[in-house]
Amino acid sequence: MFVTQARDDDSGLLRRMEGIEVLGAGGSAAGMTPWAAENPSSAYAASTDTLPRIEVDAAKHRQRIDGFGASITEATGDLWAHAVNDPDQMIRDLFDPIDGIGLSMLRQPIGPSDHVTRPYSFVRRWPDKRLRSLRFTVEEQRILPMLEAAQAASLRDVERDDGRLDARRYASRTAIRAAARAATQNAGQQRQGLRIIASPWSAPWWMKTNLSVLGRRRAWPHCVGRLRRSYYDAYARYLAAFVRLYRDHGFDVFGLTPVNEPDNAQAVWPSMAMNPEEQAAFIAEYLAPRLQTEGLGEVNIMCWDHNYSTERYPEGDFVKQFYAHGGALQATAGSAWHYYGGSASVMSRIHERWPNKGIWMTEASGGDWGPRNWEAALLGMSGRVIAMLRNWAQCVVLWNIALDTDGGPDYYYLRHDRQHSRNRGLLTIDRASGVITKNADYYVIGHFSRFVPVGSRCVGSVASHDIPGVHHVAFLTSDDHLVLVANNEDAAAQRIAIQDGCELRPIELPPRSLSTVVWEH
Repeated sequence: MFVTQARDDDSGLLRRMEGIEVLGAGGSAAGMTPWAAENPSSAYAASTDTLPRIEVDAAKHRQRIDGFGASITEATGDLWAHAVNDPDQMIRDLFDPIDGIGLSMLRQPIGPSDHVTRPYSFVRRWPDKRLRSLRFTVEEQRILPMLEAAQAASLRDVERDDGRLDARRYASRTAIRAAARAATQNAGQQRQGLRIIASPWSAPWWMKTNLSVLGRRRAWPHCVGRLRRSYYDAYARYLAAFVRLYRDHGFDVFGLTPVNEPDNAQAVWPSMAMNPEEQAAFIAEYLAPRLQTEGLGEVNIMCWDHNYSTERYPEGDFVKQFYAHGGALQATAGSAWHYYGGSASVMSRIHERWPNKGIWMTEASGGDWGPRNWEAALLGMSGRVIAMLRNWAQCVVLWNIALDTDGGPDYYYLRHDRQHSRNRGLLTIDRASGVITKNADYYVIGHFSRFVPVGSRCVGSVASHDIPGVHHVAFLTSDDHLVLVANNEDAAAQRIAIQDGCELRPIELPPRSLSTVVWEH
């Protein structure tokens, strides 16, 4: 069992993915946690049969897990290259499956997002309908070096390690031995690298109706920036070229969305409006055929890439209208979602109507506008991530890997909003000292990415009766281990038992904590 716990005074974290041995099946006293030893009235001294239970049903397979991660924005790449004391250690902490949290998926902006050091463009001339001046120099110089370092760390040859990884990942000695056997059997097999979902914030300005990379211009606020129909083909080739760039650099481009937040065209940062009809026509008639022509047909095209609900498209209405177009429905692998508005249950309703279409969570940022460090971020963000996964999300990708103490670099916020972003990365980097702070968000995503590898399955988990303040989700890994991730929002410890078939495992969830329990199925 691994525990991250907030301090009582909310000044930081008391525990950071601290490993604790728990009782084996049947409730033997061996392996009592330090917490239980100090509290004789704890769950371990009580009758297991009287405890509230979380029943894990490994036979009830739900969605496949495609990865966990965040984004290496141009801002993050700049901090890694110029502000960090030990960039290699930063990469290991994030992507190394042995010494870090093993992030497995990245959502990469195509061109400038809201977090950049300065504006840039991949197309030098305008208008350039044939894209003869298309160059990805900025991407290759400022972003891909960090991605390549991350890829190398994620591919570390864990099979030849001395067993330290298994001891850290699994609390059960039986599970440790099983994992060691699996590692020996799989030695020499090539490991899968990072998966990439690519998302543009805007088309190049000259492809748009308002002639701006922004969604709206302050001097021309009523003209919303949309993709001109005459440039649909050029934009499809533009996106395909970016995918090819990443493929040529050895990255697995798993997914592609037509635009980030198509219902959020605004005057602060790059953005572009698209309604369901426009997106359906663009994907079915231009983007999907272009990817096929370029030999990239296996890339998963994802529609929407926005909130559970927006004012114009409440309760997933954009996706419902988009799927009404037969050609677009056929050309699209599924939908991508953000958590900034509405309820995660919207994804379940979409899944019920279109069970063969995938659902991916592509952005969820922390910041001073929402759940602040530490307690609110640990409990609030973990509760939301659990809700995403219980509502069919196949991946969870947070936002920036790293930002500085001002929530930057954030050129567009300062230029157009006259203030810093107030966003928070997984890491905060102090530019003056080069010191890295691991935020609560780092540990939240780590409680999943470190223990739930790509290819795992979300499985059924249900509480025998209401356990106030406890949220949970369970997984079955490809090496036949069960993983339960649960948070406890209560100010008191929660004594519960995990039921797996006929076996009961009593555990105690510390107050204000997030816990991951792993055992052999």
